[in-house]
Amino acid sequence: MNTNQDLGAYPYVQVIILFAGIGSLVGGLIAQLFLLFFFRDADFAKIGYQPLLYVGLLGFIPALVTGFIVARQKIWRSGYQDIGKVFLIGFVVSAIYMAAIVLYLGINSWIEVGVLLVFMMVIGLFGAINSAIAGCVALPKTCKSRFDITLKKEDDGCKGLHFNKQ
Repeated sequence: MNTNQDLGAYPYVQVIILFAGIGSLVGGLIAQLFLLFFFRDADFAKIGYQPLLYVGLLGFIPALVTGFIVARQKIWRSGYQDIGKVFLIGFVVSAIYMAAIVLYLGINSWIEVGVLLVFMMVIGLFGAINSAIAGCVALPKTCKSRFDITLKKEDDGCKGLHFNKQ
């Protein structure tokens, strides 16, 4: 059966915008919940929305890059393997982004290289989870239609019907 993947109607801009918006928002919310869970005694009335804003703005760049890559690859949401692809793309982009930030700050010892690798794995998993969540929302679904004119005549589901010629 034919799908709309063959028709070339991929919503590039919508996917990029949704990935950037949802990816950074979800990342900010998860970071805020993480802070609330581990720092229970903190006065969050004074902290406010700063962690949400910082993580959201910091996560905007890898979410935007992930959106560009996903749109360029024309990934559709047709099953778990597509979300797995988005998960992998989000992991790689987030890990490279974290490595670039840490390398920009400077590495002075081999211990810091180990810390860099741990940060890359943790932030990579964090970005991968955000990308998978954003992919569930942002990726277009494949649409299987019985009324598509590009289908073959024998595939239209009416093979068992016989008409009397009179």
